[in-house]
Amino acid sequence: MHFELQNVSIHFDAIPALSALSVQIPTGSMLMVTGPTGSGKTTLLRLLYADIFPSEGAVFISGQRTTTLGRRRTQQLRRRMGICFQDVRLLDDLSVFDNIFLALLLRNVPAPQARSRTLDVLVRLGISYIREKFPSECSMGERHLVGIARALAAKPECIIADEPTGNLDVDTTAMVADELRKENERGTTIIVATHDPFFAAHFPATHRIALYEGRLVSSDMLTASA
Repeated sequence: MHFELQNVSIHFDAIPALSALSVQIPTGSMLMVTGPTGSGKTTLLRLLYADIFPSEGAVFISGQRTTTLGRRRTQQLRRRMGICFQDVRLLDDLSVFDNIFLALLLRNVPAPQARSRTLDVLVRLGISYIREKFPSECSMGERHLVGIARALAAKPECIIADEPTGNLDVDTTAMVADELRKENERGTTIIVATHDPFFAAHFPATHRIALYEGRLVSSDMLTASA
C-alpha cells in the first residue's frame, strides 16, 4: 500500500494545520513523522487513512484520490490498514481479548484463526495477563499495547501509528520498535508519528519527515509530483 500527497494544505477554522505538503510514501517503506506537539503529525496521519480531507491539494491511497472514494470504498481500504490511534479507541464494554478478536471477525477472519491470532499477539507483546480485563481496568500503557496488538493481529498491508509509545517504559518501547521493524521486513508499509527521540533512535536508517507548525522542514522522502 502506497500513499501520495500533492501540495496538500488543510485548515481548521481558518487555522492552517498543514501547509503545501508534498510527499510520496512507497509500498513497503517505513516512515517516521517527527515534530513537536501541534506540528501537524496527527493531521497528516488522519489524511492518510481518509478520516479527513485536504482543503487544497490531493491525497492518494494506492492511486485512488481520497475525496472520490465514497464511504464503502474508504472502509474497504481501512480494512487493509492497521491503525493505532493516539487515544487508542478500545470498546469499553469488551475485554482486551474481545477487542482484538472482534476486530478480526469484522475483517472476515474465520473465528478459529482470529482466536489464534489474538492469543499469539497478546503473548508477543507480553500482555496475555490482561486478556480478560476491560480497558478501564488497564493502565494507559497497557491500553496502548492493546491498540498495537489489534493492528498487528490484522496482518495489514500498512500500519499507521500515532504516538504508539507515549505511555510506555524504555524496555517496552524497544520491544514495540522491534515488532514494527519485523513487520516492515515482511513488506508492511509502516508510518509512525512520534515526538519520542528514544523510540525514533531505534530506526536510524528509516525514512523521516519533520514537521513544524504544519510545514515540512526536512524530508528524505521523494517529493510528490504536482
